[in-house]
Amino acid sequence: MSDMMQAVTSRTYGGPEVMKFEQIARPVPNAEQVLIKIAATSVNPYDWHFLRGKPFFIRLAASGLMKPKNAVLGADVSGTVEAVGANVTLFKVGDEVFGDVGAGTFAQYTVADPSKLALKPVKVSHIDAGVVGIAGLTALQALRDWAEVKAGQKVLINGASGGVGTYAVQIAKAYGAEVTGVCSTQNVALVRGLGADHVIDYKKEDFTDNGQTYDVIIDLAANRSIADTKRAMAPMSRWVLVGFNLKNMLMGGLFGRWLFSDSGKAFVLKVAEVVPDDLTILAEMLASGQIRSVIDRTYPLKDTPIAIEYIETMRAKGKVAIEVS
Repeated sequence: MSDMMQAVTSRTYGGPEVMKFEQIARPVPNAEQVLIKIAATSVNPYDWHFLRGKPFFIRLAASGLMKPKNAVLGADVSGTVEAVGANVTLFKVGDEVFGDVGAGTFAQYTVADPSKLALKPVKVSHIDAGVVGIAGLTALQALRDWAEVKAGQKVLINGASGGVGTYAVQIAKAYGAEVTGVCSTQNVALVRGLGADHVIDYKKEDFTDNGQTYDVIIDLAANRSIADTKRAMAPMSRWVLVGFNLKNMLMGGLFGRWLFSDSGKAFVLKVAEVVPDDLTILAEMLASGQIRSVIDRTYPLKDTPIAIEYIETMRAKGKVAIEVS
């Protein structure tokens, strides 16, 4: 095996133009890690925020103040275990795995903590598994843990045609909810095809001002004010804010509990965690057909900057995949 690999690097902050397709040293797993030969990964908003180092607090929290700590971005992964560290017992060479490893997947190989991975079902392709990590975990945890969705509840998903939204519609239906998806005109058929009971075209109708209320609002767009969203909430309900919007995150984080404390309505703002059992649940749902990965476009590794540029337009339907040869 060569000690070099192809990767897309970003050694300074900026847009897709700072990314380079080049040969770099192949990573070597330590005693607690596995080496994965990558078959597929995907592009997430997470990646372009870290690429640009914006908003600035990302640099302070994890990314690096003056330049990125990780020259290779990319978190989602599906591939084959190529080598295992001396202390690894969960996986063996040859296992097909998928997950969310945090960084380093815009490349032919990456190293990962086994706790960030699960076995890929044989019936599920690397492409379908390689896009599910961040988006699938976020949708699952938002519905099951943060919103505590129950069968029969009315659930609205604002941003239903995006990466997280397409999984959220399907998972909510699997939980027995009555699902309303909010999306643009061109995506109405897609969201309805995923199983949504009702679809609202936001270009024609305002879900916060149509007289309907919901037990749960999964907000992936963060494009309505707190006051507006509160109108669409049932007397005992939860608004789970997932979409990245700095104003709403600050307002919700600082004042959310106070704004909802006297109403029986709850506000939740959280970030998904990589939980191996949850990856296994997603694998089972994919294998059984309860959910499917919606993939807008697939790019080769060298065109990762083009994929980043596309995902930044916020017009992607479902996920944007990267196929690694």
